[in-house]
Amino acid sequence: MKLAIAALAAGLAATGCATDPFAYVQGGRYFRTPINSYDTILISVDGKSTTQRPAVVDPGVRTIVVQGLPTAGFNYGEQRTMTIDVKPCVRYWIAARKDSRLSQDFEPYIDYSEPIAGCRAA
Repeated sequence: MKLAIAALAAGLAATGCATDPFAYVQGGRYFRTPINSYDTILISVDGKSTTQRPAVVDPGVRTIVVQGLPTAGFNYGEQRTMTIDVKPCVRYWIAARKDSRLSQDFEPYIDYSEPIAGCRAA
């Protein structure tokens, strides 16, 4: 019995650290200095609503929906869709670029991306 438990433990130890690569996507700005950049709220990834902040996603081409923050006189911000090629073990910040702070219209863009510490891509 002890030999079976030891063999099982050895097998789990060999595969216990192996995980599939993943990435994070989140709304918001990383850099605060550009005067025409604004925060966003992550709404969905590939049509699935996200409640996680940041959202854990699989690598590959993903369709991201973000919502801009509302401007004066509006209850809700507008939503925009973008497609990005998500790389494994990378964290992405999606921000909004506007012509002016009073405009509801915006263009989403990747404000910053960085490697995830401790994550190993296959």
